[in-house]
Formats: sequence, structure tokens, C-alpha cells
Amino acid sequence: MTWLPATCSIQTEKDAPFYSDKSTITSFTFGDKVEIIPNYLCYKMNQLDTVVLPQSLQTIGNYAFAYCSALKGLEIPTSVTLVARYSFAYCTALKSFTFPEGITTVATDVLDGCTALEEVYIPASVTTINADAFYNCKALRAIHNYAITPQSITANTVYNVNKQSCILYVPLDYINLYRNANVWKDFLNIVGVATELQFEEQLVNVTYLKQDKSLHYMESQTWSVPHEPYIEGFTFVGWQVQQGMLEDGIVLQAVYQSDDPTPNPSDVIVNPANKAQKLIRQGNVYILQDDAIYTLQGQRVQ
Repeated sequence: MTWLPATCSIQTEKDAPFYSDKSTITSFTFGDKVEIIPNYLCYKMNQLDTVVLPQSLQTIGNYAFAYCSALKGLEIPTSVTLVARYSFAYCTALKSFTFPEGITTVATDVLDGCTALEEVYIPASVTTINADAFYNCKALRAIHNYAITPQSITANTVYNVNKQSCILYVPLDYINLYRNANVWKDFLNIVGVATELQFEEQLVNVTYLKQDKSLHYMESQTWSVPHEPYIEGFTFVGWQVQQGMLEDGIVLQAVYQSDDPTPNPSDVIVNPANKAQKLIRQGNVYILQDDAIYTLQGQRVQ
């Protein structure tokens, strides 16, 4: 058995060593000149829980982190254009995964067997999702898919994903495309959202695509939306646009999930701390309705 330090690093892909024993490695750092993570480099490093990826990185190879069963998360830089097949398969502790902006293809079996995965983020640039990409990701509770055209997928792409409880978030003006697309239409909860909502101090920026595919951007002048309206027993999961035009103001709705594993079957739930607030059931999510209408009023700046 070859002794290895718990913390390893490589400065260029040419320096990538061959490890005969990977079971002791807990941390891996890549230098700022690394552009490619070679195939199988961290394969079956079952103690690996920390990975630092450089901004220079472009390619994550086949099986690069497959079976890294202690890896709970990592940040993939936007420079990456290829996340290859099986690269994160059977990372059974992975909770959330975000594909980098600009990537066009979700590779075959890339997250196959990630049984603890709860959320996945697919950027608008993705046009192809290959076979078995999310196979047996049975803990998925949210898929954020920002593509304006639903990708062609098969039942095996999302095999064993609970389509009754997993929420599919899609661009607001293209929600009907998903409701009619093969396999995507099988998700009970398809929620239309603005592609970007940012709440900082007293400025709200809203960016989203209209049906003519033009990009609209509004800078808010006045707003009354709390950052995350708190309701006991429920978790705030995001905002969706209810109605409105840019110049007239956009009305937002807050989306919640029940914290109870056996949700209250009631269609209307009154917030005991604020009788003016009601949660209205829509499938397995709840939409907040309030006497105060949360409206962003602003002007188009781009």
C-alpha cells in the first residue's frame, strides 16, 4: 500500500499523479494553471470531501470524481465548458449541483446514482441532456431548468425521481412549453419564475425573457417585498412572477414548501402570526397571498 498525504494538489494536468491507494485523501486542490482534470483522477477517493477548482479549468474528465462518496458539494467555475460522462456519478453525499453557465450539454450519467442530491441547476445555455443524466437521483426536490426550449429527454433521464414532489422551475414565459414536453410534462409542480431575482438593500433588479425571446431588465424604484417572508412550519423556496409589465410594475408571489413530511391537506392555510397572510396550495407547493401586494415598480433601463 502506498502512503499518501490527506491533502493533495496538482499544478498542471501533466503533473497529475497515479494513485495506487486513494482511500486516505480527504482534500484536493488544483493550481491556477490546470485546464483539464484527467479521466479517473479522483475516482473512488471515498474520503474526499473538499475540492478546490481553479478559474483556469475547462474540462472535467470522464469518471473524474465518480464514487467520491464523501463529497457533499463543490463550486464549478464558469470557465468550464465540458463536464464529461460519469464525472460525478455515485457521489452519494452530494446535495446540490450547479452546471456552469455556457455549458451546452449535460453528459451521459453525469450524476447517475447521486442518491442524496436535492437540487440541480441547469443554465439556459444547455440544449442537450443525455441519457441517464439524473438516473436514480431519488432525493431530488427541485430542478431549476433555465432553458427557454425544453430539452428532449427520456424517462430514464429522470428515472426514480419523484415527479409528484420534485418541483420543476422554468422560465416564466415558457412554462407552457414544459407542460407539453415529453417527460417534463409528467412533473406535477411546474413553477414559472423570473430568470433572476436579486434583493439587496433597497434595490431590486429583475431580468427575464419574454415570448419574443427579447431580454428585459428593470431597475426598481420602490418596493415592499421582504427578503424572505417567514412562516412557521414552511420553508421559503423562491419568488415567482404573478403578473405585470415592466413599466406598470411586476407582482411577485412567494413560494413555500411545508416542513411537515406529511403536509397539511388543507388548500388554504392562514399564517397564525399574521391573519392577513394565507398560503394557497398549488400541487405540493404553497403560494403566499397577502393583503399587501408585493409589486416592483420601476423603469426599463436596458
